[in-house]
Amino acid sequence: MQNESDLIESLIRTAGRRAEPPEEAYRQVLAVATAAFREKTAHRRERQWVLWAGSAAVVVLAIALMFQWMPPSAQRGELARVVRVIGSAEQATGDVWQALGETRTPLTTGTKLRTLAGGRVALALSGGGSLRLAAETEVMLDAPGRLYVRQGTIYVDSGVRPGALRLEIVTPAGTARDLGTQFELLVAGAALRLRVREGSVSIDRGGQSLTGGAGEQIAIDFLGSVSRDVIAPHAEAWQWTESVAPTPDMDGKPAAELIAWVARETGRRLRYVSPGVEQRAATVILHGNIRNLAPLAALDAMLATTDLEYVISGDTMEIRTRDINPPEP
Repeated sequence: MQNESDLIESLIRTAGRRAEPPEEAYRQVLAVATAAFREKTAHRRERQWVLWAGSAAVVVLAIALMFQWMPPSAQRGELARVVRVIGSAEQATGDVWQALGETRTPLTTGTKLRTLAGGRVALALSGGGSLRLAAETEVMLDAPGRLYVRQGTIYVDSGVRPGALRLEIVTPAGTARDLGTQFELLVAGAALRLRVREGSVSIDRGGQSLTGGAGEQIAIDFLGSVSRDVIAPHAEAWQWTESVAPTPDMDGKPAAELIAWVARETGRRLRYVSPGVEQRAATVILHGNIRNLAPLAALDAMLATTDLEYVISGDTMEIRTRDINPPEP
């Protein structure tokens, strides 16, 4: 059986990045983590949650070290671009934080981002899809398809494009892997909460693997206890993600394209009242800009000059035509 030092070293390397941190810093973290692990297991060795807590503590330390260490510039490449900022947010590639704006400049390996109270950020990932940060969230971009979340809440939308890069999200509480989906992940120390809106997500934590499917919420507390619940794809809890959704350019595009985007962003099923209405939506061409409008507000604005309208009933958005010139009574 592995001794404590070997086990701690294995846990750190499992949670680590492809490029190793400086050796001296690594040894310091290893020594501290080993001492803490021995102290915990000496008193309650028979209880599984102690190993849980020790493992989580090591991952917390490892991620803290990664947030302080900047990878060599030769290893950097574009991983994302900022497409929307609401409120206050900052970025850093070392220890100096500066205000983050909608500059659309490339974000590279080792870039750290954080939102302040009331702040929200949307990124376009270079491998396809969208990453959104809620208020008081801190993350670090590590590599294509790999992200570290130190704290806070993120939302991932892999998009509908075939072959979009799947995302691996490392947190102090475990590693989440996108299996083709829309989901939210909240990280609070060694605890996390996963909400899956579409598709599925797997979570690996201390050798335990869990999978959440569409409409499911999984909460793991700092002791490792797991609880499951349901959450509707159109629930009010998702509205923060809609408020910062990157808006596509719809000028000159068919109404059907906007309608499909809004239905997906709001977590609703799309229904046309007839094939004729669906065909109409495919031929009506929109004109104008929906920049920074929430999905439903964008739909209201763009359909106002057409003969199309929508009605929302529960989890369904129904599209139909209206009589622009109704007969006088």
